[in-house]
Amino acid sequence: MLYRSFTPDLEVRSDGDGRTVVGIAVPYGRTINVPSEGIRERFARGAFNHQLRASNRIAFARDHLPFGGVLIGATKLLRDDAAGLYGEWRVSRTAVGDETLELVRDGALRELSVGFRERRNRMVADPGGPITERVKADATEVAVVMAGAYGRQGAVMTGVRSLALPDTPEWELEDELEDPHAAALRSLEETRRIIEGLRPLPLP
Repeated sequence: MLYRSFTPDLEVRSDGDGRTVVGIAVPYGRTINVPSEGIRERFARGAFNHQLRASNRIAFARDHLPFGGVLIGATKLLRDDAAGLYGEWRVSRTAVGDETLELVRDGALRELSVGFRERRNRMVADPGGPITERVKADATEVAVVMAGAYGRQGAVMTGVRSLALPDTPEWELEDELEDPHAAALRSLEETRRIIEGLRPLPLP
């Protein structure tokens, strides 16, 4: 499981009850350095198109669920736009949901982060070094977070507004997504293996 975060320019709309966060979850064609993985990376347009009809399966959280985050709502819409993967997320009336909306309105929380599994990549030659382009990936969750990888290169969370949507039909994905609970357990197991593999610091 991989995670990428993007800094938005926020706008809070006053229409309706103001409980829907809207914006770009993943900008397309923006190259960043990922020091933890030793790569330069960008997402190709359409990398998540196979999930557009089943967006309701992607959780919306305050911080990422495998790392102690809390579910605060559901994805209501994903759409492929020229700028990136556009999304609309309905925030539930819970204590954490209400707190998150207030912090977003105040500008204290300014970033969205996507959890994804890579499916197909290609290497792109570039004068600054090779770029790993994500051609196809599975988004597993979107989270509101404090800080992230893309910095101010990707303005994504554009507003909080109300949104009336019909019930989302159950669509079949092109390729069925893995159960999110199993993914979370696998991420925790990988973290434990990394910690166990660390060498102890020498005593002074």
